[in-house]
Amino acid sequence: MGINLYPMFCVIYRSIAETTIGQSDISNLLEQAKTLNRANDITGCLLFYDNEFVQYLEGDRVRVTMLFEKIKRDQRHTNVQLLFAGHIYSREFEDWTMAYEDFMDSNTGLKPLKLALSSYFNQVKTYKHLNPTTKKFWVVVKSLLSSRSVEKFK
Repeated sequence: MGINLYPMFCVIYRSIAETTIGQSDISNLLEQAKTLNRANDITGCLLFYDNEFVQYLEGDRVRVTMLFEKIKRDQRHTNVQLLFAGHIYSREFEDWTMAYEDFMDSNTGLKPLKLALSSYFNQVKTYKHLNPTTKKFWVVVKSLLSSRSVEKFK
């Protein structure tokens, strides 16, 4: 039996939030995600921008795939579009059950991330593989969010 060179699995998707979703709904979603992710050894990041979600999930292939199937049925969003699903070498968000940013405040440190996210959504070719551009985007997300209060994965 060979050595598994890709011990982790990653799913990245985007979706459109239901128009009735509010901040309390998102807070509830995050608490559910943190609990479920901790129990299933899943880590990741959720971004909410311009009424759209983009989420990066990583962990065991079976568990991440099962979670994504559940996410697709969630009534709080529509038009779930899989951007990437595949094996990765290691976790990007190893310390976070679910990092989150909604870009609602005026934190000037996040302005570059807002611009990057806008262009990320518009680059369809970016999604085909976890290429250097996509990987760099998530590295920048992690770096910029590291300075903010994000619950640690335990």
